[in-house]
Amino acid sequence: MAKCKFCGQGVRSGPIFHTGCWEQAVNKLAGEICDEYCKFPFELDYEAMVDKCERCPMTRFKEFGGKV
Repeated sequence: MAKCKFCGQGVRSGPIFHTGCWEQAVNKLAGEICDEYCKFPFELDYEAMVDKCERCPMTRFKEFGGKV
C-alpha cells in the first residue's frame, strides 16, 4: 500500500496523497504566495481582483488534488 506524501498514512488507490492532506498543504502554500507575492491586491478593485484570482495558476493548481 502506498503512503500519503504529506501525512504518511496508507492510501488505498489513486493518487499518492489524501485529498484533505493535499488541500491543507496547498492552501497553506497558496496563502503564503497570495499574501506575500501577489501584486494585484494593491492595483485592482474588488471585482477585478476576483476575476484575476479565478484565472490565477495558483487557483488551478489547488484544484489538482481533487481531480487526480
